Parts: sequence; structure tokens; C-alpha cells
Amino acid sequence: MIVRVTKKFSFDMAHALSGYDGACKNIHGHTYILHVTVKGPVINNAAETTDGMVLDFSTLKAIVKQEILTVFDHTLVLQKDSHHAKATSLLHDHERVMLVDYPPSAENLLLDMLCRLQPKLPTSVVLQSLRLDETPTSSATWFLEDN
Repeated sequence: MIVRVTKKFSFDMAHALSGYDGACKNIHGHTYILHVTVKGPVINNAAETTDGMVLDFSTLKAIVKQEILTVFDHTLVLQKDSHHAKATSLLHDHERVMLVDYPPSAENLLLDMLCRLQPKLPTSVVLQSLRLDETPTSSATWFLEDN
């Protein structure tokens, strides 16, 4: 039987949308919630420690922590050719700043996370969907079947 399992992760990150006509053109932060859903067969082998699971949640947690949380949590993400990026030279070396090739919208951040996460998952599961909540009422979602 194929089952989908989801784990949620929370992290804090700042960004700015250079050239945007609204308040988000300013550097500001969010508490993001990332929902990672994988699907696969339920393991049916009493000799396995993961018997009855699709994927051990601790395995998924370790992958997301390494590939996403250590990169984005408490980081300022700016488009590298934006006027904001020029100001990063004034920051101290201990500041976490990431310069990216894209406007760091929820949609683009989600696609970046997809590219980081997908190849690191075990072959026994398929990444079914990713959802990034930027605020409690705003999110971006990627579904495998749409692509």
C-alpha cells in the first residue's frame, strides 16, 4: 500500500523583494513553515526497525535539517544583483547572508528548496509535495503531479 506522510518544519528567515511595489521591497522577516510530503510503500517486514512506516520521521528530519534549515534558518536572503545586496558589505562576518540568483519570493524559495531536497531523499520514497507558508495566510505549494 502506498501512503503519504508529511512533516512540518519551522524556521525564521529575512528577505527583501527588490523592485517590488509594496512593503515587501524592504528587508523584513517571517517565521516560515515548510511542509514536506513524501509517498511510498509502507514497509511490511518485522525484521526492519521501520516496519509499518513509509519513512522514519527522524530520517526525514535529518535530511531537511541538513539541506534546508542549516541553509535558510536565521539567514537574510537577497537577490545578488539587487540594491540590497550592495549593503551586505557593511555587515560583520558573523552575519548570515545568502545572495541568490532569483527574487526571494515564497515561490522561488520553495523551488530552491525543492532542488536541494529532492536528490537527498531515499529512493524508497517520492517527494509528493512541498508547501512553504510565509505567513499564516500565505503559502506557495509544489505538487509532483503538476510537473
